[in-house]
Amino acid sequence: MVFNPFIAASILTCRKAGSDGVRLLWKRSFDYKRIRRKIWYIPLLLLIPAATTLQYGLMRLMGVSIPGLQFPLLMMPVYFPVFFILAIGEEVGWSGYALDPLQDRWGALPAGIILGTVWALWHLVPYSLANPPLWVAGQCVATVMARILMVWLYNNTGKSVFGMILFHAMINMGSVPDYGFPYDPVLVSVILTVMAAVVVFLWGPGTLARYRYG
Repeated sequence: MVFNPFIAASILTCRKAGSDGVRLLWKRSFDYKRIRRKIWYIPLLLLIPAATTLQYGLMRLMGVSIPGLQFPLLMMPVYFPVFFILAIGEEVGWSGYALDPLQDRWGALPAGIILGTVWALWHLVPYSLANPPLWVAGQCVATVMARILMVWLYNNTGKSVFGMILFHAMINMGSVPDYGFPYDPVLVSVILTVMAAVVVFLWGPGTLARYRYG
C-alpha cells in the first residue's frame, strides 16, 4: 500500500512521457539542489519536532500523567532511513505527480486541502485499526493540515520532492517512535491547524509562496 502512489505515478507518467519521463520523476526523490535557500531546511526538519514538543507541553498543562520522556537515540539511525524510503513510496505520487496539476487548476491552498483529504482517506483504514473515532478524526484533520504545510514548503523550496520526502519522514519520526508520552492526534491537529493558518495568513492562499509582510 505504501508504494502504490509511487507505482501509479510511474505508470501514468510512462504512458504520457515514456521511460525518460519516469526516470525524471524518480530523480526528483533526490532533487536536493532545488532547495537553493538552505534556511528552508529548518522548517523541513524541525516543524514536526516543534509540534511534537508543543503537544507534550500542552499535555503537561492539561494535567495528563506522563511517566517520563525518553529518546530512543540508538534507534534513530534505523528509524530515519526506513521512514525516508517509505516516504519515497508516497511522495513521488502525491508531490511528484499529483500536486502541480492540482495547483495549476485550483491554487495552492485548495490543492493542499484536496490532496490532504485524499491522503487522509488513503490512510483511513490503518488509522481506524484499534483507534477510537475521535483519534481517527483528529488524525485525519492533522493529515490535511500537514499537507497544507507541505504545499507551502514545496512551493518555497523550488518544488523539491526531496524536501517533501524529508518532511514526510519527520512526520513519522514524530508519531511512531515511543517518546514516553502518548501521541494525541487531536492536540496535534489543533497545533498543525494553527501553524497552517499562520502560513496562509503570511504567504497568501493563492501560491503559499509570496510572503506578504516582508
